[in-house]
This record gives sequence, C-alpha cells and structure tokens, in this order.
Amino acid sequence: MAGVRKREWGGLEDEVMQRLHEQEHAVSARELQAMFSEPVPAYTTLMTTLTRLEGKGRVERIGDSPRKISFRPLRSSEEEASETMTSALEQATDRRAALLAFAGNLADDDVAALMDAFGEATAHE
Repeated sequence: MAGVRKREWGGLEDEVMQRLHEQEHAVSARELQAMFSEPVPAYTTLMTTLTRLEGKGRVERIGDSPRKISFRPLRSSEEEASETMTSALEQATDRRAALLAFAGNLADDDVAALMDAFGEATAHE
C-alpha cells in the first residue's frame, strides 16, 4: 500500500549497512535486494539509500557502468559503532554523566573488556 511507512526513519540505512557488513565482497543493489525478506525494498529505494550512504561517507561505490556498480562499507561495524558512541558523547551536555549512564548499562563482560583494554593501555605507557 503506497504511503504506509514500513520501517522507522533511518531503519533501511541500518539494515543496508548490516547486510553490507555481513558480506566479504562488494555487492550490487540487486544482490542486496535479494538479501531482504518482507518487506523487500524497491531497487530504486535501495539505490537512493546507497547513494545517501555514499554521501555520508559510509559506503564506497565501485564501478563506473550503471549495470556493474557495487557497494561496500568503508568502515567495519565496530568502527561504525565506535563513531556513533563518540558522536553521542560529543552531543552530551555533561560528558561525565553520559559516560556514567552508559557504563551503568554495560554487561559484566563489557566492563571486563574495557578494564582489560585500560590495563593494556596503561601497561604500554
């Protein structure tokens, strides 16, 4: 049905990035389209989304011929997550409070991983 939104704003971009990160090689919009289950986005919608992601510096377009264009992410999913967290922290009025709130939501394994990373960092200084 036309005019009915099936995803949250930005949801398609997130889904596209997730699928691109799962691939070992660059993929075309048609290949990407085949990876979706219902609702399957239209080819033109995927191309628009990929072009926007390219403009945001999140994907790279490979190829010159319109029929042979493929896309791949410019950063790993871990690098993207780090960038998102850093951006959110930069927007906070009180960085310390934001960090403490974030830390309070971490699982024990996440805290242990951070403690290990901090230990390694101080050991190299």
